[in-house]
Amino acid sequence: MKRSIEVKHVGPRGQVLSLLEELMDRLEDKLSHFPSDAVSFHVMFNESGTHKLYRISLSCHLPGRVVAAREEGRDAGTVIRQAFYELQRQLEKHKAILRQEHLRRRRAHRVDRQSVSRLSETPLEESDL
Repeated sequence: MKRSIEVKHVGPRGQVLSLLEELMDRLEDKLSHFPSDAVSFHVMFNESGTHKLYRISLSCHLPGRVVAAREEGRDAGTVIRQAFYELQRQLEKHKAILRQEHLRRRRAHRVDRQSVSRLSETPLEESDL
């Protein structure tokens, strides 16, 4: 997996980089079934000087799709974790689509509805009452 990290105007640079690397390693484990040369990851993290506002922008290029997340807030660690959580959520959704899970759920739901409709169409006998 190709990685690109840009950190601009951040005071505790070492702590931010270590947190970013740790979270990227976790995502890399979840993306192990994709070819490693086909996946690239880009992170841009910066701090607004006067307002102490942190911004992060993440993008993950996968075969056939680009998944991105952006967050902004006053606490650096929270902003980074929220952005990675959002990216992980989108990646799980993309993997579910690739596995065609949405079609499996639909078929199961359709079968349940057909069985319910058959039960409602059968006449009741006096012994059932």
